Amino acid sequence: MKRKIILTILASLVLLLSSPAHAVTKKEPAHVVILLDLSGSMAQSVTGEKKIDIAKRSIQSFASILSEDTQVMLRVFGHEGTNKNTGKAVSCASSEAVYGFGTYEEAAFQQALNVYGPTGWTPLAKALTDTKQDFEDHEAEGKNIVYVVSDGEETCGGSPSQAAKELHEAGIDTIVNIIGFDVNEKEAKSLKSVAKAGGGQYKPAANAEELNHILQQEASAFGQ
Repeated sequence: MKRKIILTILASLVLLLSSPAHAVTKKEPAHVVILLDLSGSMAQSVTGEKKIDIAKRSIQSFASILSEDTQVMLRVFGHEGTNKNTGKAVSCASSEAVYGFGTYEEAAFQQALNVYGPTGWTPLAKALTDTKQDFEDHEAEGKNIVYVVSDGEETCGGSPSQAAKELHEAGIDTIVNIIGFDVNEKEAKSLKSVAKAGGGQYKPAANAEELNHILQQEASAFGQ
């Protein structure tokens, strides 16, 4: 009789611990890709400071407050060639991951940000297509978000909306958010369509304060 009672208690404990309320849940991995526009126009100034300097500072701050288990990547585009017609072909072929998927390390990330300056055209479609390949090569699962920081629309003849759509629908649960930094109405309309195609949101930033605020909000909400 005593043995039967003990077995009953043990069986109850097994059922209790295996129930959904007591199951150990594994947190989904998170991947963030930052796409930074390094076209020549990013050398222009906003309120007395170069846009590229503002963007780099805000991106560094953004990456620094992501959760420790987040895998972050930094990819730049338009950083080669020139913004003249003679340098267009080289520039439009330029898209490079300067910080591969990994946890945030301040010094290494800062160094990656400073490797290139604003130079050429805006091959946004190529950058998005290359990002799709990044996710596939990394076999990224879980929550995957792309943040594009750009001060203009595609200038290399590509279709960033199509590239964003393909990235979003690639079966890797990815959305594309775009921050339009000091853009005009026409450029904003174009970037909005890219974000919509990528299942994400478009947000405008007119100055350093607004850009930093948007990125800080995104970083804070990402782990929720």
